[in-house]
Amino acid sequence: MRWLIRRVLKRANGDVFEDDIHFGDTLGIGRGTDQAVYITDLRAALAHARVTAVGGGRYRIESLIAAGVRINGVSQQSATVKSGAVIDIGSTRIRLVDPPADYDAAVEINTIDEAEAEAARPLPKLTLTEGGLGKRRWSWALLLLTLLIGLGVPLAAHYAVPVRDVVEAVPLSGRPLWETGSLASAHHFFGNDCQQCHVDAFVSVRDEQCLACHAKTAAHVDTDFDLSLAGNDRCAHCHRDHNGSAGLVRADQQLCDDCHTDITTRIKDANVHADVADFGTRHDGFVVSLPQWDARGEFAPVRAALATPGIKEQSGLIFPHDAHLDPAGVRGPDGTDKVLECANCHVPEAGGARMQPIAFERHCQGCHKLTFSIRDAQREVPHASVEKVGYTITEFFAREALEGGFNEVNAPTVVRVRRRPGQSITPQERAEALSWARDQARSAIDRLFQDKACSTCHAVSRNATQDWTVAPVRVAGAWFPKARFDHGSHTTMQCIDCHNAETATSSEALLLPDIDNCRQCHGGEHAKNLVPTTCIACHAFHDAAHPGQ
Repeated sequence: MRWLIRRVLKRANGDVFEDDIHFGDTLGIGRGTDQAVYITDLRAALAHARVTAVGGGRYRIESLIAAGVRINGVSQQSATVKSGAVIDIGSTRIRLVDPPADYDAAVEINTIDEAEAEAARPLPKLTLTEGGLGKRRWSWALLLLTLLIGLGVPLAAHYAVPVRDVVEAVPLSGRPLWETGSLASAHHFFGNDCQQCHVDAFVSVRDEQCLACHAKTAAHVDTDFDLSLAGNDRCAHCHRDHNGSAGLVRADQQLCDDCHTDITTRIKDANVHADVADFGTRHDGFVVSLPQWDARGEFAPVRAALATPGIKEQSGLIFPHDAHLDPAGVRGPDGTDKVLECANCHVPEAGGARMQPIAFERHCQGCHKLTFSIRDAQREVPHASVEKVGYTITEFFAREALEGGFNEVNAPTVVRVRRRPGQSITPQERAEALSWARDQARSAIDRLFQDKACSTCHAVSRNATQDWTVAPVRVAGAWFPKARFDHGSHTTMQCIDCHNAETATSSEALLLPDIDNCRQCHGGEHAKNLVPTTCIACHAFHDAAHPGQ
């Protein structure tokens, strides 16, 4: 269904029309960015109402909130109306109109004039003063009652234990009047014991009360840096409880940029990448941690900017993404072509933030079989170390040789002759059979590692003793350990919007997007027509790599 959405903008020289087209059976209305009719008025819910064209110039209007929606001046949950009906949401008026040619339905959106809204309000017939109930007298009475309940009673309960026992037993104690909001969920277990945090009356919460529980909280940066700039900040500078659904941690940009703006001019040896102030206008490109190991075999990742010329992944694997994402499909062992998608291998974790590790048995073995003998085409070696693979193959051929009945012209007689179960052979025959088995196993191992399977994906070589070695696989567990990224929050995007896997011909290609890709949707705190994104959306203040200080 083709909808015409016409917005009427009032100008001094007349009205201006902006037309949009929406395809779908229903027209969503609300403050959410996924709604066809987007309303900025805070009185509108994210998904406030929907309109369905039922044919014959008639429309079905349904409210998506419990309060209903105002249709032709009356609040209703749903109604079936004709063209000309009006929906009022906050200061926005949506009129259902007859669609022009080439359209199935149409709406017209404009702003309700203040004069019209004021005229629609019913005038009071009698004021309080005219009725002998002036506001001043009642205001003073209410003020005194509020001071008594909200201030007098709590103070008496705080300083006098007998009064406290009485007040605690009365539901109307006055304490809720001092609470700015509900506690963070992590603090609910002591929520009724205010003195856990508020030791002295009318004194802000001290850091000592926070550290009584959070003694092992990590610091922000390494102690080698001069932290005098942040030395006087209290825990409450960043963490504010009694915020209800707003959360315990501040999310405004100033939380970070009051220190990080021009930080290289104020702190010696500060990283240039830490000099940030706004994601949209003042933030360096992304820096990744490339997995590396030092001479002692300890993990020692190297930090490098994605914009570094020649940067590449050194995972030890041979894996061309473009070959696996061929639109024509990939030929499988059964001779059929299977079209693969990213989701065939990359599956989100339960929380949706990161991806589960790739496992050969689950993601690769369906096509890449590890068979080694045409005599038993279903038998495969485990995807394991060189030693375990060699042991499996040697064991297989030893069993074949000792049981006999192996149909191979060049095999010794003792291997080709079929024997009854339990029939013994001479020590000389056993030695001859096992010698043949070792030769067959060695040949099968060479084919498997060099020609058939392993070298397809791994860097395989021989060491000084002519034994096979496979380069270790070193895939990064987290490319951005100093940041957070939640795939579950980006389900409206396609994988190729961020990862150019379809054109990646080598496993060395680092398929990670730089900051310009993110800036297509995300901007700074005050960005327009973009998702406002502050530092805390991607970065944590307390770094587990640094001990508390």
